[in-house]
Amino acid sequence: MAEIAPRSRNAATAAAPGVPEPIGLRLRYAFATLLFAVAYHVFGLRRAVTRQNLQRSFPGLDATSLRRLQREFVRRQAEIFAETTYGAKIDAEELRARVRIVGDDLLAGASGPRPLILAAAHHCNFEWVVLRVSLDLGPRLLALYKPLSNAWAERLLQRWRTRFGATLVPAKSVLRELARFREAAAIGIVADQVPRTSPEKHWLEFLHQDTAFYMGPELLGRALRSQVVYVSMRRLGRGRYEIELQPLNTAGEKLPGGEITARYAHALERDIRNDPAGWWWSHRRWKLRR
Repeated sequence: MAEIAPRSRNAATAAAPGVPEPIGLRLRYAFATLLFAVAYHVFGLRRAVTRQNLQRSFPGLDATSLRRLQREFVRRQAEIFAETTYGAKIDAEELRARVRIVGDDLLAGASGPRPLILAAAHHCNFEWVVLRVSLDLGPRLLALYKPLSNAWAERLLQRWRTRFGATLVPAKSVLRELARFREAAAIGIVADQVPRTSPEKHWLEFLHQDTAFYMGPELLGRALRSQVVYVSMRRLGRGRYEIELQPLNTAGEKLPGGEITARYAHALERDIRNDPAGWWWSHRRWKLRR
């Protein structure tokens, strides 16, 4: 697959009609831009990891293009940080204006006992995915997560992600919790994590590298005979996104083991190549070896 260079900031911003930026959001953008510039460029936070990940994933890019992509990644991470903190106060009307959903008929028809499995990724503003989908589903959205060890951070995370009614469920206890949430319409999970403790791993070539994928969405879909849906998020401009729900199978479809995971990986790689600055490159994604 051919390399795709990052889109320019102006091109991305021109891709959608404007949405007014409240002063609180503009101030957050300014503060986060300064904070991330100091952390990355002065103190070198995760700089080596980011550089190595980009070099291995885009071997066809020259040094100048890689540096430009690194700078754009840092700027985009600052945006996401600002937007995440702003998500603690954003109202439903503004969130709907900033994040639109394509394929929301899937959400309208979702119901138990076979909820949709929404397989998201660390691409664009994945925190706003939870908030936006919960506007439509409320407590019928089960958002899987890994509880934090710090009690204060855990309370903050719970408060932010459940603002519009989503139910947070520790990923390791999802099947047990489902007995209490028979009306669940969808189960959301960020699936591009390193499966360090998971016994089920599926190995694929992903961004030119052997990569172990977490099989949680596929295994849940198989256990519940549910449809697995890839959550594709595109940045239309600063603070403006589009979510497209893309089915990876049909409910109850019999597929070879690993096929749904492979389809997820291919869809994610397509999105990363179309918008490389939007993925979480500072994450140590390739810790595991086959």
